[in-house]
Amino acid sequence: MKKRKPFKLLIVILLLAGVAFAVWYFFKKSKPDAVTGLKPHVEMSIARISDVTDSTIKMELKTLVHNPLPVGMHLKNINYVVKMNGRTIVEDHYNKPLQVKAADSSLLTLPAKVKIRNLRVEGDEEAAKGNDSADYHFKTILHFEKSFLGKDSLVLEMDKRLPLYRLPMIKMAGYDFKKLGLKESDIVVKVEVTNLNPFSLEFQNPKYAMDLGKQKRFAEGAVTGITKVKAKSKDIYEIPLEVSLGKVIKAGAQIIGKGKELPFTFYFKSKIKSESEVLNNSDINLVMDGELKDVEAFQRNLERKE
Repeated sequence: MKKRKPFKLLIVILLLAGVAFAVWYFFKKSKPDAVTGLKPHVEMSIARISDVTDSTIKMELKTLVHNPLPVGMHLKNINYVVKMNGRTIVEDHYNKPLQVKAADSSLLTLPAKVKIRNLRVEGDEEAAKGNDSADYHFKTILHFEKSFLGKDSLVLEMDKRLPLYRLPMIKMAGYDFKKLGLKESDIVVKVEVTNLNPFSLEFQNPKYAMDLGKQKRFAEGAVTGITKVKAKSKDIYEIPLEVSLGKVIKAGAQIIGKGKELPFTFYFKSKIKSESEVLNNSDINLVMDGELKDVEAFQRNLERKE
């Protein structure tokens, strides 16, 4: 009986080796574009847009890493690229280690920063063709902590036809002093809002602030409730801002020194409600820089059009 134990142990080892070889064989022979069977695959989509400035936006990518294999994956990091109509709009990496158990999945939220110019160029070109969607290409590179079935990394790619995401465009269009008091004064700032989407947008409880020259928070204001912007529209909205008389006097002194070249920074903060899942419940935090002469030139052009 004792002599048969090594033989049984040898049989078990051979069976395990056969299973491991079969898994490796199917993994190696699976096609590069396969998303089923014994090959890990990744599902990626744009989940949410936030922190919009005049040049960049922050975006969240929902990523599902699925491991159908009978062995777990230990990832060291993940590289990912998103292209829209062939133009790279996202190229970033996720450096936290990740373990995906056998026959299991892990859902990640990956951060990304996108240049608004890239989105607008593609959006304008597609819109000019009458298209309201674009071709998106998602590429994910999984880097393993140690060799996984003979591989150090794995490249996974997928394509999707998704809607164009058109961000609202906001510009300062003018300003006007409405009330001058001993303690407080009111400034009405005119803001031009452009919505190129085929659906309306709503700004919930938008807040505004303005730096003027060296004065931080020269004026501040808020609109309680919802400001609705119609689909495919460009409208002017008047925003009341409060400012102390002391700040007005200081601003006057700065204008005497620098004239209309006095710089300003305008802040707009709100939450967006939208039919678009990507834009809905997004936080927008817009910062605009310029000089008073730019705003006055804009205002004169508007008055000529009217």
